[in-house]
Amino acid sequence: MTNNKNDEADQYRRKSMNTRNPEKYRWLLLSLSSSVILIFTFPAPGFPILGWIAFVPLFIVIQREKVSRVLLSAGVTSVVFNIFYLWWVKEYKHPLALSGAVFAEVVFFVPAVMLSRFLYYNLQLVIPKGRRFNKGAYIEYLKPLMLPLGWIALDYLKTIGFLAFPWGILAYSQYKNLLFIQSASVFGIWGIDLIMLYGNAVLAVFFARMLSGKKNSMRVCVVHGLIVVFLIGLSFVFGLTKRAEEKKGFYDFTRVALIQANLDPWSPRVRANLATEMRLTNRALAENPDIVVWSESSVPFYYRYHLKENNKYAEMMYDYIAGVNRPFVFGTVDLDGELRNGRYVGDFYNVAIFYNGGELKGVYRKIHLVPFGEWFPYKRLFPFITKILENAGAGGFNPGRDFTVFQTGGLSFNVLICFEDVFGNLARKFVSRGSDLIVTITNDAWTGSPKAEVQHYVKSIFRAIENRRSLVRAANGGVTACINPYGRELYRLSLFTSDYLVCDVPVLTGDPVTFYTRHGDLLAIVLFCTVSALFLFLVIRRVFYKEI
Repeated sequence: MTNNKNDEADQYRRKSMNTRNPEKYRWLLLSLSSSVILIFTFPAPGFPILGWIAFVPLFIVIQREKVSRVLLSAGVTSVVFNIFYLWWVKEYKHPLALSGAVFAEVVFFVPAVMLSRFLYYNLQLVIPKGRRFNKGAYIEYLKPLMLPLGWIALDYLKTIGFLAFPWGILAYSQYKNLLFIQSASVFGIWGIDLIMLYGNAVLAVFFARMLSGKKNSMRVCVVHGLIVVFLIGLSFVFGLTKRAEEKKGFYDFTRVALIQANLDPWSPRVRANLATEMRLTNRALAENPDIVVWSESSVPFYYRYHLKENNKYAEMMYDYIAGVNRPFVFGTVDLDGELRNGRYVGDFYNVAIFYNGGELKGVYRKIHLVPFGEWFPYKRLFPFITKILENAGAGGFNPGRDFTVFQTGGLSFNVLICFEDVFGNLARKFVSRGSDLIVTITNDAWTGSPKAEVQHYVKSIFRAIENRRSLVRAANGGVTACINPYGRELYRLSLFTSDYLVCDVPVLTGDPVTFYTRHGDLLAIVLFCTVSALFLFLVIRRVFYKEI
């Protein structure tokens, strides 16, 4: 009798394993699918169309799997994707560079997945019971919205604070689709991000219900699908109006010379490097530019401090600028302090210096520094981290505070230094203070990676569209380019070459100010506050209402 029972149990267990086996690793296959699609969505290689399906497999996991598997799925998707996406970070020459960058992304990615799932499955707590409507129907119609809303709330957090690192935001994958992304002048990247994530969510709900056999509830997918199509169509119509505006727009033009030296700025060969930059500039001067721009760290010493100390390299630079005798911008480092016992003591800044007619006209101190790479504000709390960063050669800079706008003739312009051009809310503050042209100077040559260069560069396209300002970019190794107010690339140099670029940059007349310039990340803030309030409400309901 016992043997019969054991045989029956074994048969049942084997049968259960056989029936469950096809679905046992479904979450893993779906997670890896999202990872692979995301890898190919972002540059490089960068296939924008894949952005419309990249999150579909992951969103299916959120709907169909238990919490533990969703958590594992989030971790797998994030780690696999970001290892490939951020592989270039290893060139920072510290063993923890890549793992630290991946970890920073996972910190946002995993909570985004879990928040989306929490909202999706707890929505019924929001809708009160009533006799005049079908509560279940309301829930079904609102559920697809929970997936993108939870995600955008965490995407927004990636753009603020000390740890801000806004890589991997889906909207940036659409940089080639100029008609679609013109709406960035209204809502920044967030309107684009919302539409794309919403489209992914609707497809995921559709396929999840097909897999579950719930074909009778497809009306929800149809309704949301029509809304997505409408929003996409509206974006393209808006883009077409801006295309027409671009063609008949009224412009003034400023001729800008951009110098791409492709040098190691921290090489001991300071004189030779300066000579290379000057030689390229002399060639550019033959085309009579209105302003000359060198890259970040193109003058790799404390220029103003050493000029006062009669340093030969600082004097060499000053004499050259005076001889050029025209508006001149270059990146350097600044010391507000002194040399004491063989060490520089004081406050250090990453700066852009502006000369005009051989006279110093202004200094811009970089406001948003690279976390860990350029500064670490918690040195006293975590001295061991400070030691690790110092050994890795991280800079100990101080953040600037002033949104400096330079003037030359009838042109006002601002400078964004390297990492700053990835923050829309930062760039718009300069434009709101009267900047007509955005100048970016950067030094990404240390990566040696075309993938890294392009990932950084494409964000500049959105800064131009958001503010309807042309943007010129002088990079040490690339990408050096000119972009018009509608995000169209006008000119561009090849990566990792020593060359110069002279371009006639269009400046829209009439001083147009966009909705985004006035209001910044308003849409993202509204969505973030809505999700936060909803999350808090749901948590309180679960804690205090035992019947739920």
